[in-house]
Amino acid sequence: MNRIKDIVKFIIHFIIHFIINLLIFPSKEIKSKCLLIIRLDAIGDYILFRNYIKELKQSQKYKDFSITLLGNVVWKELAEELDSEYVDRFIWLDRNKFAKDLFYRFSMLKLITSNGYEVVINPVYSRDFFYTDMIVNLVSAQQKIGNTGNLSNIEKWQKKISDKFYDKLVSTDNEVLFEFSRSKTFFEYILAEKINLDKPHIELKPKALNFRLPDNYVVLFIGASAKYRRWSVENFSKIGSYLNEVFGYNIVLCGGPNDRDESKIFSNYFQGEYLDLIGKTSLVELLYVIYNGSLMIANETSAPHMAVALNMNNIFVISNGNHYGRFTPYPKCMTSSYHVVYHPEIEKDMGNYKKLSNLYGHGSSLDIDEISIETVIHKINNILNKNTGWNL
Repeated sequence: MNRIKDIVKFIIHFIIHFIINLLIFPSKEIKSKCLLIIRLDAIGDYILFRNYIKELKQSQKYKDFSITLLGNVVWKELAEELDSEYVDRFIWLDRNKFAKDLFYRFSMLKLITSNGYEVVINPVYSRDFFYTDMIVNLVSAQQKIGNTGNLSNIEKWQKKISDKFYDKLVSTDNEVLFEFSRSKTFFEYILAEKINLDKPHIELKPKALNFRLPDNYVVLFIGASAKYRRWSVENFSKIGSYLNEVFGYNIVLCGGPNDRDESKIFSNYFQGEYLDLIGKTSLVELLYVIYNGSLMIANETSAPHMAVALNMNNIFVISNGNHYGRFTPYPKCMTSSYHVVYHPEIEKDMGNYKKLSNLYGHGSSLDIDEISIETVIHKINNILNKNTGWNL
């Protein structure tokens, strides 16, 4: 029954979008030495991808090209701060409005297709039919390059249709592979040259903040995009108390505007002083907060990827194993500072990467709140070489 509903829903969407597409008249003029990159996924995906924009811009193949980046508006501020040196033009798209607001969809497609490009590149591994693939189909270009991809965000029969939108599909291994490494494989193939990147990197320029940070502080990042990624706020507060009382760290609480309710809950449990920055920082300011921190405790979300890119020393991530192998854990060859506390079902098989990546590489339904505070404290003590008799 669900299968039939999905097919009916797809047909309705396809008909509506097909009618909109008929009203779009893409420019037939192909601009020489112009390249369009399409990347519409989340902040963490951008952090794991963005260093390859520089590689494109400085490559022998595309060094003389003007680069346009079609990106997700949620990371607009970051990209314009970090990558304006390598991107000649940004186009920003709101995914929610693009899906629900037909006039917005029409307006954006009209804007995106107003130029023709010599090359269009969609490096996303988990392609989607109604977003990136549909845009690739409409934009005029001499060459359209994509990733062979998987079926996480697209049905097999949809993919069979949209594969034909591309002139070249790059295969980057069907096995679960860490996302940064997969992107490296993709770009090395299309550039036909070796890329000397070992891990994500973010270089910050000196910047004055509008708030004062304490000395020697821990970043507690309690937010995450999905509920199954969120460890309980009460648990975070107890870990904060432990780090404050045993190690003497100050506490800085971070998260997005949607995490303000969690901030109130945290204040009910945490008895000491702390700096609450939830919903009060821009994404660029958050980078500086992370950069100046001594340690991070976070859910598996974009913040730990930022911390790795900023070379933070001690990053502790609490995860139910979602997308194991693809977004977590970081390979040891990239960093030794990224430490994950997984659900007990995963911890008992930590020596069997292949089994875990097969089981959880495409998602996990394990309850993140079954990860105990004691387990997290044990991990922290092991890494920081501290034995304590602290009582919860």
